[in-house]
Amino acid sequence: MALEGNVRDFGLSEILQLIALQKKSGMLSITGEQTMVIYFREGQVISTRDRRKLAADPFRDYVLKYGFISVEEMDRIQQIQAETNLDLTDILVSEKKFSDDELRIIFAEQIQETIQEILTWPRSQYKFIIGSQVLQGVNSFGSFKVEGLLMESMRRIDEFPELERIFPSENTIVKRLPAPAEGKVQIEELEDLIYDILDTPMSIAELVPKARMSRFSTYEALKCLLEKGLLQIIEAEKSVEPDAGEIDAGSVAPRRRLPLPAIAAALALISSLAIGELAVPRLLPPGWGLVRHGAVREASVAGGISVAPTLGELRSRLVEAAVREALEEHLAVKGAYPTGLETLVANGFMPKKIFDEAVARGFSYRLGSGGQSYSLGETRP
Repeated sequence: MALEGNVRDFGLSEILQLIALQKKSGMLSITGEQTMVIYFREGQVISTRDRRKLAADPFRDYVLKYGFISVEEMDRIQQIQAETNLDLTDILVSEKKFSDDELRIIFAEQIQETIQEILTWPRSQYKFIIGSQVLQGVNSFGSFKVEGLLMESMRRIDEFPELERIFPSENTIVKRLPAPAEGKVQIEELEDLIYDILDTPMSIAELVPKARMSRFSTYEALKCLLEKGLLQIIEAEKSVEPDAGEIDAGSVAPRRRLPLPAIAAALALISSLAIGELAVPRLLPPGWGLVRHGAVREASVAGGISVAPTLGELRSRLVEAAVREALEEHLAVKGAYPTGLETLVANGFMPKKIFDEAVARGFSYRLGSGGQSYSLGETRP
């Protein structure tokens, strides 16, 4: 069954929690500033890479952005991909660019950054397609709990405005300072890595790809070094803010820092999860059919009072829901809706008995333009 809506009506974090609580498997597609997908197996996130290749690969973008792979190396790898049809991760392992453990760490951090980015989109539409079939061909290096991803995302979203206040531009030049002579300063592993890289002063734009870690982690390490007296800001170019009259009517206002500290956000999230464990299962019907395509048909009497549908109507609804679910799974796996309902049976997306009953009840299916839409209706005598 497809679950879809707008984040203004039902927040994305609540949707993620709902999928986790119900331990659903499937694909969540989010369309906002761009289109991203999140794959779930039994309520846990396993990937954010759209294996249909209809959009940019966030993993590829991540390893390029943070200096794990050079542009020249990526061009060569993509040529290998075109010749062999192998996945990017398979080539990286076979070329010994990373060990399995290293790739698992990069993969996890990429998922974290993608979730964080999606949560900051001011407006978006989501659609969740349930079914293990949509996971076919999805490469994963682990499964990750939604609760942990959300808590870390909330922390980063809350703290990043402060980091940007300290380092207002990627042109900000930073310089490491010698450790104080009066005592040894304790620094963490990531801070030590940044400290070693800063053997000469450089801008943050130069530092980020050399650090080979997420932008947030780099900024956080710089802040800690600054607080410990091991870093100096020697130049900070501030961006010029446009006047109110220059701001486009359709542009989004800059995000203000969240008023709650990270620990409060975490406690609120835990409370939501606890409430969801108790309340959500009681509110949802079996099969989790929250949203269906098309209008729900109900018999009505004079005065607008609805009456219960007949058993035949209920059965028709169930058949229609099963057909629509199979159509959505076909879209998720193949990238387009099928030319006919019999294709769903031939490819294993729908049992033949459902197809036979749909035919017997006079369901009419028509594929839309480009294979990205369809119409489905029941012909009544």
